[in-house]
Amino acid sequence: MTRAAKSADRSEIAWMRAAERGSMLGIRFMVWVRLHLGRRVTETLLYPVVAYFCVAARDARRASRSYFSRLARHAPDSLRQRPVFGHTFRHFYAFATMLVDRLCVWTGNAGELEIEIHGREAMQGLIDARRGAVLLGAHLGSFDVLRAVARTAKIPVTVVMFTANARRINDALAALDPESAFRTIELDPGSIRAGFEIRGLIERGEFVAVLADRVTSGGRKRITRTTFLGSPAPFPEGPFLLTLLLDLPSILCFALARGAGRYDVFLESFTDGAKDDPAKRQEIVERSIARFANRLEHYVLRDPYQWFNFYDFWADREDARP
Repeated sequence: MTRAAKSADRSEIAWMRAAERGSMLGIRFMVWVRLHLGRRVTETLLYPVVAYFCVAARDARRASRSYFSRLARHAPDSLRQRPVFGHTFRHFYAFATMLVDRLCVWTGNAGELEIEIHGREAMQGLIDARRGAVLLGAHLGSFDVLRAVARTAKIPVTVVMFTANARRINDALAALDPESAFRTIELDPGSIRAGFEIRGLIERGEFVAVLADRVTSGGRKRITRTTFLGSPAPFPEGPFLLTLLLDLPSILCFALARGAGRYDVFLESFTDGAKDDPAKRQEIVERSIARFANRLEHYVLRDPYQWFNFYDFWADREDARP
């Protein structure tokens, strides 16, 4: 194995090894505060919590600062000032408030959120035709807001995700809304079970959502490196191969917060589900990933503080030194 491959392996599994902090008691306490004392009290309580993690979460803090340094070089207009500690605090606080809004969604109180959908026609046409599709998202903004969209449209949506590094919070949230039409399939790199489940859902015309910006250890041999924020970064080929192998249309989905429980949901048609030429499949996948990275960068630059990958996203390159 080359030095570059070893470096890629380390970067691909770094986020999986991130220890989940907190406890079920802490999660339940925040749920109780949010439901009984409201948003303002909850967000005020977040300040000391975020301050603690800014000090204690050393690796995440370093990754955040490197990310903002990269932004300052690649897109200086996206930041109002040079990267300082305040950027990292605001970054962590944006993530914490996003978790507060997750509580609203998972407790069936999504009505407290103001959601504006842009590009609704990208999904509505498929719903009317009772066609399944893949929703391609990223660790940008709140993917959970799709729960509210799914509930409003009365369509079942299943998210394929790696949940082992956040099992406590996912179990706690699932217990809050067990009747939801928005489900999850846990991605286990060592099992093919998820593949069979996905196929069954698609055959019933349901939607399957995938976060397409992180490489799992099981998928480390199927990655494509493409330019993102000025440097080559690894992206998983799996989500894009899925649409090709099953001849499925796909839609880009990003939900960005714009303050006080308000969200803009952006939907964009990405692929039409037409059969591909197997001889050109790899080329098609690489082009799709490049397009995805380009659109992801577009939305990241709309609000850089909502990019929630707290590890070195570009670390697979030996010469990458943010």
